Amino acid sequence: MTKYKIGSGFTPFSPCAERFVTNGYRDSMSLEEQIAIMSKVEGIRGIALDYPAQFGDDEIRKVRALLDSYGLELATLELGLYPDRKWKLGSITSPDPGIRREAIEMSKRGLDVAREMRAHDVLFWPGQDGFDYPFQADYPECWKQLIDGIAEIAAHAPDVRIAIEYKPKEPRGQCFIRNAGTLLYILQKIALPNIGATVDFGHSLVAGENPAEAASLFAREGKLFQIHCNDNYRDWDSDMIVGTVNLWETLEFFYWIRKSGYDGWFLMDVFPYREDGFAAIQQCVSNTERLLDMAASIDGTTLQTALSRMDAVAGTKLVWELLQK
Repeated sequence: MTKYKIGSGFTPFSPCAERFVTNGYRDSMSLEEQIAIMSKVEGIRGIALDYPAQFGDDEIRKVRALLDSYGLELATLELGLYPDRKWKLGSITSPDPGIRREAIEMSKRGLDVAREMRAHDVLFWPGQDGFDYPFQADYPECWKQLIDGIAEIAAHAPDVRIAIEYKPKEPRGQCFIRNAGTLLYILQKIALPNIGATVDFGHSLVAGENPAEAASLFAREGKLFQIHCNDNYRDWDSDMIVGTVNLWETLEFFYWIRKSGYDGWFLMDVFPYREDGFAAIQQCVSNTERLLDMAASIDGTTLQTALSRMDAVAGTKLVWELLQK
């Protein structure tokens, strides 16, 4: 078994549809087929599932048995608060009180399902909660609904860890939970021990952040619950193969995550539209393992000396030497 807790969702084996090729770049596979092929990826220990988008209440035991039969853990259970047109104006902040209540009650049920399925945690990403135009949103009211809604959901199951994911844009033009500072404000405002942060490397880049700094900020507060691994060109959440564009930033990201004592999952979150899905996810896992090993091999004492002086030359020299090993 790999020494790292590495998992993935099933997007590499999905059609990977987009607005130009709406039927996707490959044929659909059943959930059982996706689980079977994921189990063959070397280094994968767990998977991420979306409730109720990928399975319903009547399939809980079947899905749990499938995971057990393939020796896979349920790394996280994501709440499906975005992939349905009913959420188009928001879930927790929908202007329709009935939709808001449905989102909250569905999320509570998701926490119960996560417990029943022995999920490590729950991923909470209200991607449709935001706005697209000036003069569209009642900001004070939406923020009240967002904070009150998350607090109610979290209080429903204090024993279930909830990892909240931030993203600056998409599917909305502006997402409410858009960066590390905004999410930290929410966590401190609600102040419940079972809610924390998901730091998605690509989301942090698009937010104009340094992902290592963002992860360190949450870790300092004991709120670093989940890590998503991918890459992009900083302008869009392209979900590319790990370490293919921003190699140094990825290595620094892993260094500070390891230094923080993080013991959670590293989840691959990639959309290989035109690449072979199996090959892409295998490369993601291999790159992640290699970079985590490199991060572990950095001489922390020497680097700390350089950091204490803000000596960029010495710090850069140290990491370049890793490439010669």
